[in-house]
Amino acid sequence: MVSRAFSIVVLVAAAGASAQVVINEISENPPGAASSNDAVLEYIELYGQPGMNLTGYAVALLKGGSDVNGDGIPEELPEVDEAFSLDGLSLGSNGILVLYNGTPSQSLIPLFLPSQGENSASFFNTHVPSPFDINGNLGNDFSSTYVLVRERPFHSIVGNTSVYATGYAFWKDVNQDTNFDGKTDYGFETLTASSFDPFQIIDSFAWSNAGGKEYVRSSQYEISDTSGFNPDAVSRIAYYGSNPNRGWRINSQGQTVRTRIADEEFIYGDQFGASIDFMYDPTRYGAPTNPDGDGFQDISIGTLADPFRLTPGGFNDHAATGIMQFRFVTGDLNFDGVVSLADLQLFDARLLSANFDATEDYIDPDTMSPIADPNNPGQNLQSYVFQDRLANAFLAARNLDMTDGPGGTNAASPTTADRNALVALIGNVPCSPADFAEPYGTLNFFDVQGFLQAFSSQSPAADLNNDGAYNFFDVQAFLQAFAAGCP
Repeated sequence: MVSRAFSIVVLVAAAGASAQVVINEISENPPGAASSNDAVLEYIELYGQPGMNLTGYAVALLKGGSDVNGDGIPEELPEVDEAFSLDGLSLGSNGILVLYNGTPSQSLIPLFLPSQGENSASFFNTHVPSPFDINGNLGNDFSSTYVLVRERPFHSIVGNTSVYATGYAFWKDVNQDTNFDGKTDYGFETLTASSFDPFQIIDSFAWSNAGGKEYVRSSQYEISDTSGFNPDAVSRIAYYGSNPNRGWRINSQGQTVRTRIADEEFIYGDQFGASIDFMYDPTRYGAPTNPDGDGFQDISIGTLADPFRLTPGGFNDHAATGIMQFRFVTGDLNFDGVVSLADLQLFDARLLSANFDATEDYIDPDTMSPIADPNNPGQNLQSYVFQDRLANAFLAARNLDMTDGPGGTNAASPTTADRNALVALIGNVPCSPADFAEPYGTLNFFDVQGFLQAFSSQSPAADLNNDGAYNFFDVQAFLQAFAAGCP
């Protein structure tokens, strides 16, 4: 049985829904004969804002190849295993969209959808039209990275339909990592490299198998250890803006370190029993940390008689164990389960009037420095600013007021109207940038003390001129705001 403490943490996020979208559940390798069951029981499930239009988005499985002996030479090359366009699709009234293998008449998944407002579409009808191959089964072997993407090189939307220009590469059978360095190609890595990056990730997670690579933007989105098995399925039950630091793991160097975000968000493992029972094997699985354990134990997913199950088209809840999937909370921009001043600070620091298509210099995770673009002298390789959690924070902020744009439409960027809606959700908020401490609405010594503490710790709240640096100009901005007083 899951402890009451864990259930409370998950239930905190069940108060509402806002404008985000994530990959919610994957059935990659149903039990039974792969030649038959995979073709009719595989699916990819998304969850987010009910009714959200997903035109321009795509979801893909990037296989990371294999390198069993660790010599850096892959026995199996990486490739885009499958890619599906979401043009013309939307999340259902319950916030769920299911993509299933096969055609609507072949797949068994439509028979098991709960008819609770979910939308669905087939792999056959959503396959990105590749010049190399038609859609097929999800790859069961080697490393897997699932990505929900928006912007891609040589891709545009014209009349609500995707246009794939010459040079487009984000489709089935393309090798996204020709030099096998664990980074998607910008197009110059080898003679055969395609311009795969930069692309904008809205959500992603990955796991390694047989020495393959993962293609998430941060190692926090990698499942750390699959305990000697390659997962058949993955179910999300939480979504965090930052690492909740709930548990511990042993890394590849034998060091005791914190579990990753992905470790605390997913139940994953092998499936067993009849293929249409969608059951996880409670002897071969991984899950978030058990808060009542020693920090190394996972929560229980039940017994062989009644284990946690996949739930195509529905929320990943399981009454027998008390496990409940998170629900997005309106105004919760940092995804900690509550709406608070921290969400307003994030809105002001990163989201107000921001451009969702903005790019910045790509920082090499190995050198922590920009990389010069060999195809554009004097410029550096670019990456999208709004990706993963920050991308979903942008979407959530932009939709706080849905009528703040021209003619009562939704503005393309978060506006002061969105901010006002967030303030109304929070309640008691600071009266000016200098109002750092309660009681809000009054500027005094405690606000000076609060600013100095934030400044010394280089908290984003102290970056009052939003230039990413902490210096005299932030102090000057604070003093001016303090002198102006509360309106």
